[in-house]
Amino acid sequence: METAIAFRWLGVAGIELAVNGQTLVVDPFFTRPPLRRLWWGRVCPDRDLIAAKLRRCTFVLVTHAHWDHVLDVPEVARRTGARVCGSANTCDLLRVCGVPPAQIRQIRAGDRLTLGPYHLTVLPAQHGSIGVDRLLGGPLPPNLRPPLRIRDCRMDDCFSFLISAGGQRLLCAPGERPEDAAPADVLFVHTHRPEAYYEALLRVVQPALVVPYHWDDFFRPLSKPLRPFFKPTWRALPPLERMNPLRLGRRIAQIAPTARVLVPEPFHTYELSTLAAQQRPPTQTSRSAHRSDKEGIR
Repeated sequence: METAIAFRWLGVAGIELAVNGQTLVVDPFFTRPPLRRLWWGRVCPDRDLIAAKLRRCTFVLVTHAHWDHVLDVPEVARRTGARVCGSANTCDLLRVCGVPPAQIRQIRAGDRLTLGPYHLTVLPAQHGSIGVDRLLGGPLPPNLRPPLRIRDCRMDDCFSFLISAGGQRLLCAPGERPEDAAPADVLFVHTHRPEAYYEALLRVVQPALVVPYHWDDFFRPLSKPLRPFFKPTWRALPPLERMNPLRLGRRIAQIAPTARVLVPEPFHTYELSTLAAQQRPPTQTSRSAHRSDKEGIR
């Protein structure tokens, strides 16, 4: 008998799963400092906002150590007592911020872990170029101290997670190489990659449910309506184009007509196994994404 899996999208790359009273969260991030903090100043996690948006947590997984994935994790761990799994840089940042060693676990690609009702396989992933890779990658700066600067959060290893729970397999954040992915019932996928990538990825994963995420502007505070972020590009003078989860959802429906597509409303609770078992209707979308589509995003 399958166990119900409750799911919430926490904005940006944040995913919350709940099974039998135990909550697993991937990349929780709520503070959303403004763009100027990328170069100047330190950032104090918004403790009240974190407490309001994530009341309980048993386990935290961190895909990589960029600030929009790791900055709020020390406060989540401190407040909830959650155990955190991440790369060497992630673990060092947690220690600097005072998280007890007993709550920290370093992981590597190929690891297999059991975390309560969750069975985890750590897969390799690759992060696309974002234009400030030298600033936000490599070894951590020396003499770190909290509160951290955004540029203190530097990526070393990057992971994707295959999570098995309640009779379902969930694949979170596959990287730039679709061949490194794995078959899964539910696929959480970023929205900024070329069309050929999704065609290859869907052939490998064969999901029943696809959830596009990490499309919203993570410099915009949660007190304002969500707005899509700009797509990364390698052209010298690109036209401004924002990510469009609805467009991706429609393309996925064409590539994999048997898959259901959900563009979730932030902080709304869904029951994943029920969604994955249903026949595919028209793409289900959040109000925020619908507003963006009607605003004429290209």
